[in-house]
Parts: sequence; structure tokens; C-alpha cells
Amino acid sequence: MISYRFEKEKEIAVFLAESLSDSEALSILKSGQVKNSSQARHLAEFYWRAVDEMVKLASSNHEVCGEKNLEEWSELLFSSFRSYLKNSGYIREWEDAADNA
Repeated sequence: MISYRFEKEKEIAVFLAESLSDSEALSILKSGQVKNSSQARHLAEFYWRAVDEMVKLASSNHEVCGEKNLEEWSELLFSSFRSYLKNSGYIREWEDAADNA
């Protein structure tokens, strides 16, 4: 299961998946796990799209789930997703997505 340091991380990730109309990411986030390499890649790629979305929201001074310091939350999500994928044997999918971000 994806382990978050704060429950707000998941709340923000779900908000961003909904904002980006990313049903696959939403499914992964709600289940708390990836089932295969394809889903691992999708979660990693979602993270980088979510970062872009957080930058846009922050630049327009938009609150997400009551939070304005989205940079801090993006760093926490980075740590949670990377750690989960690494521990699940999908570090290559994470690194490939990071290289292509």
C-alpha cells in the first residue's frame, strides 16, 4: 500500500487526479497500490503531470484542499510515491518517468 506521511497527501493527489481527469491514477490512488509495471509507470507519470498542475495552481494563488504551499506537498508526494514504487520493485518505472518529465 502507498504509505503517506500525512493523509492530506492522498487528499491532494486525489484532487489532482480528478482535476486532470486521470481515471487510471484515481483508481490507483483509491486502491492504494499498483498491480503491474504499466500501472507503476502511470503513477510515476501522473506525479510529474500533477507537479505541473500544482505549479499552475500555485502561480494563480489557488488553494488545494486548504493548502497554498503546494511545493512542500509535491515534495511529500514525491517521497511517498518513489518510496512505494521502489519498495514494490518498480524503481525503473519511476526513474524512466523522472527522466522524461
